[in-house]
Amino acid sequence: MKKKVYYEYDNLTGTSIGVEYEKYLHQSQSKYQYIEIIYSRNYGNVMYLDGCFMLSEKNQHYYHDACISLIPSSAKNLLVIGGGDNAIASRLATKKEVSSIEVVEIDVDIVNISKKYFPKHFRLSSKSADKINIVIQDGMYYIKKCIKKFDCIVIDSTDPVDSSKVLFSELFLEKCFKALKSGGLLIQQSGSPIKDVDHIINPLKKKYKSIGFRKVNLHCFPMPLYPTGTWSFLSAKRA
Repeated sequence: MKKKVYYEYDNLTGTSIGVEYEKYLHQSQSKYQYIEIIYSRNYGNVMYLDGCFMLSEKNQHYYHDACISLIPSSAKNLLVIGGGDNAIASRLATKKEVSSIEVVEIDVDIVNISKKYFPKHFRLSSKSADKINIVIQDGMYYIKKCIKKFDCIVIDSTDPVDSSKVLFSELFLEKCFKALKSGGLLIQQSGSPIKDVDHIINPLKKKYKSIGFRKVNLHCFPMPLYPTGTWSFLSAKRA
């Protein structure tokens, strides 16, 4: 029997990563992106957005572990922009030090589809669930209107294309700076440290420093199903 393989092609490197799968579970076009779910024996349910790998039930811990390891243990009030799959928020909510997590997701379909195909991220004790508030809103609109102050802001977005492009803009990052408490930390998904240095990582570093962030650091980690197999977060601190 011919194997069924879902291929993700990366224009920048001219390479593809394929995932063998058993079932094609879902496809839909939301207001913002084309959403697909496949089932793979090795990875469980897998989500693709506009043909790009986003989330899997198995072997996803590299990304979430890397992000969560950067969040200060003293952080009580957190903002996650993106992350409508609730994966990062659900893990943070189990920490006793964390009081509240605001998740701002632009696409309600991501939340609803994630509840169906990645339900473990929504199965929480009432105490943990009460810490999370999911807001369906554009991240830029939210941060411009925001009057709250956060200990940590995580930008768990797709790469800077279409509706996510604004989340890499200097104006958006300035608003994040203002929404952080003194000493607060910004953590941002920053693509591959192999292929995205010139058009994502270095421009972000330059913007952070221009805005007034300090201690700007790049954190790399393995991510087998992302292009080049290596991914990164940038972190920057408000003085």
